[in-house]
Amino acid sequence: MFLSVVVLAGCRQNLENAQEKNANECILKAKDCIANNQPRDAIRILEEGMRVYGNVSEITELLASVYLSTGDDELAAFYFEQTAGLSDLRYHCYLKAAEIYEKKQDWDQACLCYKWYLEVLSEDTEIQIKYAMVLLKSGQKKKALKLLILYANESVDICNLVATLFFDAKNYLQACNWFLSTLAVDKNNLFALNGLWEIYLLFKDLNGLLDVGTQLLALGEKSVKGIDIQSIVDAIRLFQRKLNELENIKLDLKKIVLPQFFLKTIELNASLSSMGQLATPAGNISKGEEKELDKIATLKNSVDKARLRGDYDEAISILWKILSIDGKNVDIWAALTGCLQKVNKYDIAEMAIQEAIKIKPECIDFYMTYLDIVLCSHSSTDYVRLLKDVIHTFPENPEGWFRWANAQEMYISDAIGAKHSYEKFLDLAPVNHPEIPKVKHLLQTYEKIENGKQQ
Repeated sequence: MFLSVVVLAGCRQNLENAQEKNANECILKAKDCIANNQPRDAIRILEEGMRVYGNVSEITELLASVYLSTGDDELAAFYFEQTAGLSDLRYHCYLKAAEIYEKKQDWDQACLCYKWYLEVLSEDTEIQIKYAMVLLKSGQKKKALKLLILYANESVDICNLVATLFFDAKNYLQACNWFLSTLAVDKNNLFALNGLWEIYLLFKDLNGLLDVGTQLLALGEKSVKGIDIQSIVDAIRLFQRKLNELENIKLDLKKIVLPQFFLKTIELNASLSSMGQLATPAGNISKGEEKELDKIATLKNSVDKARLRGDYDEAISILWKILSIDGKNVDIWAALTGCLQKVNKYDIAEMAIQEAIKIKPECIDFYMTYLDIVLCSHSSTDYVRLLKDVIHTFPENPEGWFRWANAQEMYISDAIGAKHSYEKFLDLAPVNHPEIPKVKHLLQTYEKIENGKQQ
């Protein structure tokens, strides 16, 4: 019996060796035909070899190459894919198939081939970037964006592409950050400067427009999408010069009389308490300024009415008008953020609360609002990262520790860390904080779990 098994094994090995030898002879004959410029004969020999010897990777790859040389891209791509599937050592054939599909603008199939290749060689940065580009062409923008962000440090072109994708998605804050990342490497990059100019123009950031506009003019640029740069730069400089002249006027504070119209403005503005009060003027006010203050007061009253009837789009429109007059009013930025959240416009809300933080960085409430927006519109990883920064900036704030404990439970799966953070919250929270009973109950639950494990 043992002898029979040995004999059978030997016969099988001899058969395999014979098949391999015959397959190699088939490949050699086909290569001779190729050398003699007889591709059709080579195809006939290889197809016959497949019929006799089965799917041998060497045969299918050579057949794919011959079809490619004859212009039959569809069959070439098919056999390159088949070859890569037959042998792990021939995964490079996925790239050849992907290139053919790109040429044919079959983006979905090209994506698949790049994906299969990267499953074998994920560290190939060049192909990861090519894959991302094809994902873009296939319409998978979010997937492409996530991949491009990982490789944005490879070139400023990728950095600019990431910025453009965020801009197209109306996430102007992220777009601005990525354009600035480009300029950190290439300070005169025209594409990034043009992108920043559009963003600053969109949100009337005068300082940003002046800086970028001055740089564009120095590089010989005269306009961005038909908008004259010099005229806007000149207008901003004139405005700032007039503003400096007003600030430099020395006043005798004892002689200042509060005008009656200002008292009226405060009265009109009283219902908009969440937006704060107008500051007391430091001197005589011109008729133009008086009209502006009256206009702001009227607009704020309109915002109140719009919010009361639930017309947040109208409120947003009015708030933008106020900001066009008084762009540094932190309470207006905060109110705008709240209205934008109501209509789920998180990308613009993120920009608005960032402006509020820039003006009043000591206000913890603005950071909490920012975190709420990030949680709705970004990944949990972004939320956790930003929350860590808030904890670091406001280590004595109980709200931050409460959120951090929740994040440790939900996103990090760190039960021990969450327990310590809840304890820190209890140490800092006022005695009447509404979350205290819930936190105490959670800590009791943690203790029961720990005691159960010890038993």
